[in-house]
Amino acid sequence: MVLSSEKNLYEILEIPSSASDSAIKSAYRKLARKYHPDLNSGDAQCTKKFKEISEAYEILSDASKKKNYDLLRGFYKESSQAKFNEAERAYKQTQNKESQRQSEPEGFSNIFNDILEGFKNTTSSARNQQFKTKQVRPERGRDITTDVKITMSEAKAGTTRTINILHTEVCPNCDGRTFVNGGKCPICKGLGEQSIHKKLNVKIPANVKHGSKIRIANEGNKGYNGGKNGDLYLNVKIENNSKFKYEGQNALCTIPIAPFEAILGASIEIPTPNGNVSMKILPNTHSGQKFRLAGQGLTYEGKTGDMIVTVNIDTPKSPSKEEIKLYEKLRDITKTDIRENK
Repeated sequence: MVLSSEKNLYEILEIPSSASDSAIKSAYRKLARKYHPDLNSGDAQCTKKFKEISEAYEILSDASKKKNYDLLRGFYKESSQAKFNEAERAYKQTQNKESQRQSEPEGFSNIFNDILEGFKNTTSSARNQQFKTKQVRPERGRDITTDVKITMSEAKAGTTRTINILHTEVCPNCDGRTFVNGGKCPICKGLGEQSIHKKLNVKIPANVKHGSKIRIANEGNKGYNGGKNGDLYLNVKIENNSKFKYEGQNALCTIPIAPFEAILGASIEIPTPNGNVSMKILPNTHSGQKFRLAGQGLTYEGKTGDMIVTVNIDTPKSPSKEEIKLYEKLRDITKTDIRENK
């Protein structure tokens, strides 16, 4: 492979030139997942970016290629820089002695190639030993977090849900090394891992609270090199419906009442998460007034919320002739202007 001297491979992977091998690998995995063609279908820019990322990682993940690249770009310092300077001086001396026979810098090219070959040979055994050390180091799998939506009645009584989650597992073909026989793994396309869909039946406990988090151990992504699996976390979302809304552990609902119920008072049936209950409407109740039914909300960690009922005065859609006559009579005898001082 011809090492590019134009592209900054560290900038492509969004890491500094001093990044460790583990940081290089971590950056590659992160960017490869983000720009992978399978996850960005039809996006030419993502495909191009993925190719650049893979090419950069292929060089920087190989100790020998990385040192060669660092030397060419001036990232490799100390002894490497000293050898480079020595090679350059040797080239100039050779050029002065044989200026008549050598018009092109072939001598320096040979010396330079010898230096690169020397780097390759001296770092090969160290790189292999380093790779073996990393290969056997256990690494815990990443956690998975997903939302699960339930109704208020399900939150009260408990329920079950079938969760479809996307697991990430180590590629069985390359064992996470991303390369096979000097090339990218054809199975995982150089990612070192595979994404697998899995359906899981989970139990939602009774009296669960909106926004609570349920942990399911060992159902996250697979661990590496014998490491433990990650965990699955479910964020519980209690959906509003036509009857109820929620505010923490309190259940909320709005109930219409007739004008005569507002004036005279009444006893009406109210739906709650625990079933219908009777609620007393006080005389002279106004529209928008709130009533609290203690202990009729959701229970969580031994505490139970309340039911907050808002009443709105409403009129019948198709009043009878007799009702209309009574409303006309009420209009004629009413002496109070309800809009006064409003």
